[in-house]
Amino acid sequence: MKLLRLKLHGMNIIQISILLMIIGLFFGVFSANMFRSFYYERMMNNHNVVFTEIVRENIDYSGLFFYILGNNFREFIVFWLLSITILGIPYIVIKIIAFGFSTGFFISAIAMQYGFKGFLLILVYKFPHGIIYLPIIILCLHRGYNLSRSIYYENRDYIGTIIRQLKSYFLLLLFLSILLVLGSFLEAYVGSFLLKKTLGLFT
Repeated sequence: MKLLRLKLHGMNIIQISILLMIIGLFFGVFSANMFRSFYYERMMNNHNVVFTEIVRENIDYSGLFFYILGNNFREFIVFWLLSITILGIPYIVIKIIAFGFSTGFFISAIAMQYGFKGFLLILVYKFPHGIIYLPIIILCLHRGYNLSRSIYYENRDYIGTIIRQLKSYFLLLLFLSILLVLGSFLEAYVGSFLLKKTLGLFT
């Protein structure tokens, strides 16, 4: 146990994040295999009803764009608000593990259900907007961790540090916001179109 603590202490934030994500992935894959009987019926209902409706119905691209944009910005704002509180680092740890878990569960469940075609569905579900979201996630986690640590673990002047740090983070937040709009646009217009066409292969 002492050796494990020493190894963890010597790891940087990137290495720890990868470790936490792997742990989340493992439990996600494990849960998908262990509890398949509980969600199999729901997946078949999605296949028979939801997939068919998506393929047949016209997509309201503008409405979908604003819906996705609103959800993305709500999560973005909550993340950065919590990053300037004492809950910042625990929240980041939970987010990384949850992301790994959901990714592992989703990939495993889809692959078991649809085989090779499932991998195509997984790819389309995350493309092309995932190319934009991935660097946003990495930057947010890394800089959010540094922000929370600098406020609560390296200084005593919490309020003063928050004000100084937020000023220095302004351009980063603006840049990430622009990327978030771009990612939301790609997900709503390009991603949904590709997903609709791909789901046609499953109906």
